Amino acid sequence: MKIFKRSIYFILISVLFMNTVGMAVYSYTAPFLLNLGVKESFIQLIVSIFPLSLFLYPPLLGKISDSIQNRRVFLRIGALGMLILMLLFLFVRILIFIILLLFLYGFFQSCLNLNFVLYQELTENDRTYISYFNALIVLGWFFGAQIGGFYIDLLGIDSIFQFLLVVSALNFIVILFLKEDREKIKERFMLMGRDVIETFEDENDTLFKNNVDISKSIYGALFFRNFGIRPIMSVLAIIMAFNLASNTEIGFLIGINPLIQFFLMLLIGKLVSMGDDEDIRILKGLMVVGYFLSAFVIFGYLVSIDFSGYLFYQILVSISYASFWTATHFYISQKTDHTNKGKYIGLANSSFYLGSFLGSLFFSILIGIYSEYYTPILFMIIFPALSAFLIIILFRKKK
Repeated sequence: MKIFKRSIYFILISVLFMNTVGMAVYSYTAPFLLNLGVKESFIQLIVSIFPLSLFLYPPLLGKISDSIQNRRVFLRIGALGMLILMLLFLFVRILIFIILLLFLYGFFQSCLNLNFVLYQELTENDRTYISYFNALIVLGWFFGAQIGGFYIDLLGIDSIFQFLLVVSALNFIVILFLKEDREKIKERFMLMGRDVIETFEDENDTLFKNNVDISKSIYGALFFRNFGIRPIMSVLAIIMAFNLASNTEIGFLIGINPLIQFFLMLLIGKLVSMGDDEDIRILKGLMVVGYFLSAFVIFGYLVSIDFSGYLFYQILVSISYASFWTATHFYISQKTDHTNKGKYIGLANSSFYLGSFLGSLFFSILIGIYSEYYTPILFMIIFPALSAFLIIILFRKKK
């Protein structure tokens, strides 16, 4: 792994940059559109484009990158495309073109997300290094939300894309220096005892055919968890405002979440790395705990009435995410090699974002029916719990 350390560090830096941009875009697109005079009801529909576009592309791009055995070309396309998009956002103020740019954002972000595939290859599925990757994702979320908010307070919402343009430029420079030696990667995987099976040459192979020992239950679990909790996270500030009068307290509670996740990712990654790579019971346990905690947290948001209550459940939701997300990616990494990583990581990401998109639509319908938040939120508890039961019943080592 030492021969790849320079590229590993470049990927980690890029992960920090791209997730800083990603969180800022996700957090501040709605205020940006509101400032342009777009109706609030239409803004919710536009914001749902993010998970929709991020659902469409990952499996296909992952499959193609497996076939051509080249990840770096997609990373460069994504980094350059993101740089151009942020430049265009500085000037475009026509709504239809903004919507088009958001769809393109999903494509370029999906290209950049292939850095996790390359990273697993370069680190030879090392769990400690994978925990570093996940930790820097959430650290980027923290920086994107906090620095983006500070920038807006200083210069106004119209200037947010200046900040994102600078960060995207830095990310593009980092990606340019990234190297990918496929022959060495193949050699290292064969030395690890993995037989190279060129599944992409099998004409019977399809995008959704399960060619390796991976339980399909992980995809359903990711889908239902995000279906249930992601829509609530998007209105969490509104829910907190029912009981908290201070915007400072609300901002702290929202912003502290990814920072807590940063340390938890490192801690859980370290603990799991100490276990047996072939023992999936630890990973299964983390998934079940993570999904049940997600359901419990939704209930907690309903019953909380003060700052300390919300803080407690924000800590729990951080533990939840760090548990199931870390375990899922450790599981995929140990079950795949360089010939199929892109496909299976892409399917996981696609399931995750599809849950976000459809969950948001379903939650919007419930709000329209009940004209309040509490009953729809109570109903959403079902779905993360369903994720936990899927893992309990269906997740097992194939014979």
